Amino acid sequence: MEQDDDSAEQTVVGRSIIAPAPVAEFGHFLSFTINDVLSRVQIAPGGATIGRTAPAEVVIASPEVSRRHCRIEIQGDYAILTDLGSTNGTRIDGVRLERSTRLLSGAQFTLGSFVVRYERRDSREVADEAELSADLKRAEDYVRAILPQPITEGPIKTEWCFIPSTKLGGDAFGYQYLDESTFTGFLLDVSGHGIGSAMHAANVANTLRRRALPGVDFHDPAKVAAGVNEVFPMEEHNGLMFSLWCFSYDLPSRQLTFCAAGHHPSFLVTPEAPEPANLWQRSPVIGMLPFGKWANGTAQMPPGAKLFVFSDGAFEIVTADGDQWSMENLRNILMQPEISGLDEPQRLFKAVRAAARPGPLDDDFSVMMVTFE
Repeated sequence: MEQDDDSAEQTVVGRSIIAPAPVAEFGHFLSFTINDVLSRVQIAPGGATIGRTAPAEVVIASPEVSRRHCRIEIQGDYAILTDLGSTNGTRIDGVRLERSTRLLSGAQFTLGSFVVRYERRDSREVADEAELSADLKRAEDYVRAILPQPITEGPIKTEWCFIPSTKLGGDAFGYQYLDESTFTGFLLDVSGHGIGSAMHAANVANTLRRRALPGVDFHDPAKVAAGVNEVFPMEEHNGLMFSLWCFSYDLPSRQLTFCAAGHHPSFLVTPEAPEPANLWQRSPVIGMLPFGKWANGTAQMPPGAKLFVFSDGAFEIVTADGDQWSMENLRNILMQPEISGLDEPQRLFKAVRAAARPGPLDDDFSVMMVTFE
């Protein structure tokens, strides 16, 4: 039997017709990070000049970059990189370019010390990634919207720093007065990255700030942890579990009661103590088991005491030298002098960012500081 042209381009398997995969449409792209924001730019077929200001087609507003720093020309499947007499030079593998050089996909080059990556990729895949990034940004905006405002007046003051990773982790935190004599707060860290983890964190945070745990006394952090565990079992929430550090502070007695549910210690800094003290009491993570025993710890808050509650993204970094940090590195930063005009959570972030390898941090950075006057 004679086939028409359209049917000849399809494969018949049983009763199913499998259409051929679409032909990939490849493009040439540059990616780089400024202020922890990843940018990706497609190079036009006619090539592009990279510089600090227009009329360069690719503008990178960095002092490392000259006004007309270098140029990329497209030749078939490859890109040709040429330095344009820049001040800080264009380097590949640490060697300054003296003549035009062909780039393979995945190659990295530096403008001074500013890193740029070249890739030849399927344009459809890049578009899909851009759509996912937009979804992540919307999820990030939602998480930010439920975070509390800093408290600048009264017997308790708060400051915080939240810098999400490009993958968006599952950090969230909050605080509020239960009544005139009781102040409560929490910080949680959901397993994994992406929209699912972020939305789960937001859902748990909303439950806590609305006190939507039936029969739970929010004056008791261990009971709060047990109540959250009952409402958010991992088998009903896509396998997601989370750590939680929550507290209740009684203003008349100046006693802090806390529960560290699968979470690392928080730091307490007081005027009398030369080093930050660990506030920690072993308790199970939230969501893993249908039941467990959550324990409370207590500490007195002298006037001027500062409580630092943070996620592991604040200290689990890899430095530019390839070293893996621990919580002790964050403790050492905390012991350094304060900086005028910069609050402590922001100071910690700047120090961690300076120590970490180039590019966005691997996880959300969340630090909440509570000062007890």
